[in-house]
Amino acid sequence: MSATTRPRASATSCHTVIVGGGLAGLAAAAALVEQGVSVSVLESRRRCGGRAASFEDPVGGGLVDACQHVAMGCCTNFLDLCTKTGLAGTLRRDRTLWFIGADGTRAACTPAQSLPAPLHLAPLLSSMRHFSFVEKVRLAMGMLRMARWRGADDPTGLSAGAWLREIGQPTRVIELFWQPVIESALGESLDLVSVPAARKVVRDAFLANRSAADLYVPLEPLGTLFGDRLVAWLEREAVEIRTGCAVTGLERDGSGNVRGVVHDGTMVPCDAVILAVPWKQAARLVPDLVPPADERLTGSPITAIHLWFDRDVIDLPHAVLVGRVSQWVFRGDEAAGRGYCQVVISASRGLLGGDRAALVETVVDELRTVFPAVASARLVEARVVTDPTAVLSVRPGVEAARPPARTRVPNLFLAGDWTATGWPSTMEGAVRSGRLAADSLLAWSGRAATTLAADLPRSWLMRWLAG
Repeated sequence: MSATTRPRASATSCHTVIVGGGLAGLAAAAALVEQGVSVSVLESRRRCGGRAASFEDPVGGGLVDACQHVAMGCCTNFLDLCTKTGLAGTLRRDRTLWFIGADGTRAACTPAQSLPAPLHLAPLLSSMRHFSFVEKVRLAMGMLRMARWRGADDPTGLSAGAWLREIGQPTRVIELFWQPVIESALGESLDLVSVPAARKVVRDAFLANRSAADLYVPLEPLGTLFGDRLVAWLEREAVEIRTGCAVTGLERDGSGNVRGVVHDGTMVPCDAVILAVPWKQAARLVPDLVPPADERLTGSPITAIHLWFDRDVIDLPHAVLVGRVSQWVFRGDEAAGRGYCQVVISASRGLLGGDRAALVETVVDELRTVFPAVASARLVEARVVTDPTAVLSVRPGVEAARPPARTRVPNLFLAGDWTATGWPSTMEGAVRSGRLAADSLLAWSGRAATTLAADLPRSWLMRWLAG
């Protein structure tokens, strides 16, 4: 019997094994169990959550996130997952984005609710006092031109940074707006990311809808949010979760279809498999289906500098620090303890030559220039955490290398923020990948269902301006 004629399991009788308990795998499990599918999740680590992980606070106890994760209003699938699983109340919605200029000038950027998108950004632009009137106009025109950009990934390999310089964006605007915003959103250098990836940020996260740029910040450690709360919800829905269970291979039948997964020398039989693991691990498990990591499919590092002072020193919930080594600073919430804050730096390869002591000193000095309380505070503890492959580097040509959820094996599907989701490597991309894999599995089993949440609607004015 050929692979294409293999009998399909119905959605209600299909036992699916999801390999990987990160956000993509957990999202796939949540989508499938709501459709009546029997699901087992196998995670190699002791806790689920993947890169959305936490470690023990060395000063106050409890948990601290290895790297601060945030979502935006445009992240409709992530927010929908949180709502359906009872996690919505653990997110704080911030409508104001704080920018601190190179001279220490603060800008409270709050989109207007009374104006249609993209005019809702007018207050945001006007509040950026570190830009001249001409620079603000040039920035606005650059954003609209980016939104109207047409075509697939640039065949010449032009980066977003090169494209912005080519269209005449002022150097100060590139350095003080485009660089911190795009690099933070995509986790990669402005001179490496593709124009379509940057366009995705500009169009969907800023211009399309008045709520798109709202920031959603977790109020609890990610380890608690996903490793405990989301897992508990899944288990209540009869999803089997196995941790400390490293899958070493897949068993296939004579037609090439998957009939089980192997761990500790034991095969777990199943009707279908979703591989929700990083691309290197997926390539080891199914080298015939996943392209090897190369210059098109590679990671970008993100560094988090965790700082514990003897008192509270940050008087804002968050801030974008422009023109500095530091990119974002987040004030710790009550759960993180008094005096804690975190600085996040994307695309951090080669940062200060890898000298961690110098990095901590630089970051503290930068905070001292914009937060006066730092000058009189004592630094109790510092920890630098770098994930060398924190996100998929969305360089020109990467979309051609990102595989879809469906594979040549009818009952084997892929998930992960590195797959072809149409989104960058974010929590939203991870959730979308899990739901896309779930939808593909449901279609294979003969059930037409979509678990994807709709995008935020674009305003009539934005639709007209973007053509």
